[in-house]
Amino acid sequence: MTNLIDYIKWRGDLSFEQDPFNEIDALLFASMCYVDLEGIVPESGEITLMDAADIYYQIHSREELESDKTFFRFSHQLLKEAASARRYKLLTLSHYVNHTDPASLIQFAVVTVRLSSSEIFIAFRGTDDTIVGWKEDFYLSYFTVPSEDEAVEYLTAIESGRSDRIMMGGHSKGGHLAIHAAMTVDEEIQNRVDAIFDFDGPGFNDEIRETKGFSKIAPTIHRYIPENSIIGRLLSDTAVPNIVFSCEKGVLQHDPVSWGIEGKKFLLLEKPSIASDVFDETLTSWLKAMSQDEKKQFIDDLFAVLEASGETKVTAIPKANLFEVKAMLDKMHSLRRDSQRVIRNLIRLFIDNWGEVLAAQKSLSEPKTPFSFLISSKRKQDTVKGDAT
Repeated sequence: MTNLIDYIKWRGDLSFEQDPFNEIDALLFASMCYVDLEGIVPESGEITLMDAADIYYQIHSREELESDKTFFRFSHQLLKEAASARRYKLLTLSHYVNHTDPASLIQFAVVTVRLSSSEIFIAFRGTDDTIVGWKEDFYLSYFTVPSEDEAVEYLTAIESGRSDRIMMGGHSKGGHLAIHAAMTVDEEIQNRVDAIFDFDGPGFNDEIRETKGFSKIAPTIHRYIPENSIIGRLLSDTAVPNIVFSCEKGVLQHDPVSWGIEGKKFLLLEKPSIASDVFDETLTSWLKAMSQDEKKQFIDDLFAVLEASGETKVTAIPKANLFEVKAMLDKMHSLRRDSQRVIRNLIRLFIDNWGEVLAAQKSLSEPKTPFSFLISSKRKQDTVKGDAT
C-alpha cells in the first residue's frame, strides 16, 4: 500500500498540465494546511511553496520537528516533499489566515494555493487531535460556531469580483468549513466552485441540507471517510462517502497519511466498519430526539469522560492504561443515568483494549479483592518500566 508521501515521490515530476489535478492532490493541500505558516505566507501578496518551505525549515530545526508528537506531525514532511517536487514547488501560496481563540472555541486557519492563472484551491485547516479540538467538531455538527462565519468571510473577501475557477476542501473540520462557505456565499461565487473535497469532516443536519445554497453546491462535493470513521459520521452525509482503507486502527484512522492510495485514486472499501456503523447509529438515534440544550449537555458529558483520563489528546485514548480507563468509568458513573449507557457504548469504540477493561471491571467487583484493578494496573506499569530499562 502506498500513501501521500509515496504519491508525491511517484507523481511529483509531472506538472498539472501533464497530469490534471486529482483527489490525492486535494488531500495533500488539505493536509499541508496543518503546517503553521504564520509570518511566512502573507495575507496579501504571495510566495512559492518552495520558498515558503525554505523559510519554514530555517525557522524550525530538524530536531524540533522530529520531536513533534502531535497528530499533524506528518504535515511537516509533506511540505518538505512537495517543495522539492516539480508538480508543486512553484505553486504560489497566499491569503494565509490563522486565528485561534480557545475561549471562543475558534481554531481557524486557511490558505489559498494558486494552481494556474485561472484556478485556485482553498485549503481549510481541520481540527487538531486534542480532546478540546474534537469537542469543537461535535459542537460544529449541532451548533453554529465562529469558524463557520470566518470561512464565509474569507471566501467572500478573496473571490468577490474575480473570475477564478475555485476548488476547495479540508480534512476533518476543514471539509465542513469548505462546504459551509460554499453554500453560504453569494451565487456569483458559488457558480465558480467546481469541486469541494471533504476528508472525514462532520456533516450537517437535514434542515441545512434542504436549503437552496446547499442544493446548489451539493453536486460538487467529493466525500471520503476511513473505514472506522467517527468525526465523519456526525450528522447526515453531504454526499455518498467513499470508504477509504487505512493502515491504522480505531480513531487513528483519522490520520490522512494512513489512507491507502492506488495510483491517482484512493484504495476503497465497500462499506464502513461495524464499529463505525454502531457509533453512527448510537449517537444519531440518541441525539435525534433531544433539544439543543440537551445535545450540548450530552456532548459536554461525553468529553468530560474523555478528559477524566488525564490525557489531552484523543489519539492517546486508544492506548489508555487501566488507571486512565477506571478514571473515565468513574466519571461516567457520576453522570445522568440516561446518558451512561450511550456514553459507555461510545467510549468502548475509542479504546483498543476493551477486553482488558471488562476483565478489570469484573475483578474490581469481587468483594474479596477490592484493589485487584489497581494491583493489576500497577504490575502492568512496573513491567513496562522494567522492559524500558
